[in-house]
Amino acid sequence: MEKPFAKDEQNTSSEKASTNGSQNTANAVHQRVESASAALHGGVDKLAEPARHAVDRLSGAAHQTIDKLSNGASHTADVFAERAQFVTQGPKRVLDEGTAWIQDKPLQAVGLALLLGLIVGRLTSR
Repeated sequence: MEKPFAKDEQNTSSEKASTNGSQNTANAVHQRVESASAALHGGVDKLAEPARHAVDRLSGAAHQTIDKLSNGASHTADVFAERAQFVTQGPKRVLDEGTAWIQDKPLQAVGLALLLGLIVGRLTSR
């Protein structure tokens, strides 16, 4: 009589051999994939390094250009504000100087006013 479990033991042995073979194949494939992945990563890094340096140089140049433009714009804004202040204060400054002159020389101011009145009167009467 045959043992009922003999076939099962043979099947289990062959399944174990098959499983070990599959695991060995899977491990070999896994190692090859890892090796290929590492090689590809290294290749990408080699390609990216010169680009990284170029990007760094371009970035630095762009930052310097932006700084120069910013400084120029700030200087222009400062000059514009200074000139605008000069223009807005001009009439007040003239009025203050005229008032000071009239207070220092009142007779000359009255004589000049009479002379200007006569000139304007003659010009408008024609």
